[in-house]
Amino acid sequence: MVPEDTRILLTATTGQYREVLDYFLHVFQEHQELLGVSDWLHAAEHLTHRSADNPHPLYPFDEVFPRYPSGMRRAAIAEAYGEACSWLTRYNRWQEHKSKVSAKNEVRVRQGKKEVVFKEHPPLFPGVGNNWLTYYGTEIKILDAHHVLFKVWTGKSYAYRKAVLLQPLIVPAGYEAGTPMLIHKQGGWQLHVPVVLPRKAVKLESVQVRVGKTDFRMCCVDLGINHHLVMTIQDRKGRVLATKVISGGEDNHLRKGYLEKVVRLQKQTRVIPEGERFAADLWDKIGNFNDDVAHRVSRAIVEFAKKHGAKTIVFEHLTNLKPSKGTKSHRLNQKFIFWVKGRIVKYTRYKALHEGIVVNRVSPRNTSKECPYCGVHSRVTKAWLTPSARPVASKT
Repeated sequence: MVPEDTRILLTATTGQYREVLDYFLHVFQEHQELLGVSDWLHAAEHLTHRSADNPHPLYPFDEVFPRYPSGMRRAAIAEAYGEACSWLTRYNRWQEHKSKVSAKNEVRVRQGKKEVVFKEHPPLFPGVGNNWLTYYGTEIKILDAHHVLFKVWTGKSYAYRKAVLLQPLIVPAGYEAGTPMLIHKQGGWQLHVPVVLPRKAVKLESVQVRVGKTDFRMCCVDLGINHHLVMTIQDRKGRVLATKVISGGEDNHLRKGYLEKVVRLQKQTRVIPEGERFAADLWDKIGNFNDDVAHRVSRAIVEFAKKHGAKTIVFEHLTNLKPSKGTKSHRLNQKFIFWVKGRIVKYTRYKALHEGIVVNRVSPRNTSKECPYCGVHSRVTKAWLTPSARPVASKT
């Protein structure tokens, strides 16, 4: 429960945090050599933070944002660094695709063929959008299950304000409260507190996999488009002991309905006001829906593996997936399906670790051509008995 005056202060605090985030995004854009290095936080602070050892930083952050809390500053640096690294990955992928098209065009020119026009635009460097403030430990104090104390911008300085949690914060035994995030939704301000398992509590001995044991079992997961996935429990000889299919038709249909609403609004509006998020509520709903799907499916995978005593979960390592041609909503839907696939693997990894199960990813090369038992490539023999007879296929 947040008083009205505190709500105003939270809005101002979030607004200033986004200004700080935009500041560090520009720093990383001008110094892209920092992306990918191990000491990126120290390097970014050396460029911006004034100290006794660094009296004249290149970007005097404290002149623009005087007395800004150190925890919030580091949260902004970390988020800016993450978004900048994500952009760099997409930009390198775009350059690689462009170079491949150029190489193909050189071959086509030598063959007397017409060049293929490369129409893909380079990804834009990220800007500030719907970003929310992450509270590091120095800026927030959880008093008890119902009360929390955190810093807010009062207009002149930062001070602590007390808030009452409508739902009690319950941390299971053996777990710890992670880094909270302040988010505003239609119902008001929310404090999202993740519950994490301390690294020291995870014993590597408990998740070791011994394939040679006679009772060894693994859960093989095949992610799909129409179906979320197909799971099988196999022993060390490759014999299938159990199978489960999780359909994705209803989720895909519901998501496509949301995307069709977005497309219809775009056709009606045509002009999007500068500096505003288009159809923000719909996009937030789609994002939350996709995240919920990934959590539900990953939980089902771990429970299925645990039920049948599997010691490891195996996924195919799929990359460079592209949506097929179709309407805009259809392409967006398939893009989100591919995005959810990555989230499913990510969420399954940490959920399985809590149950002592290891998650692995294997190369999908020739998995559809090789026999799962002997590894020999499948051969298809066609024999036409009569003009109207169907081909007979035999696989080995």
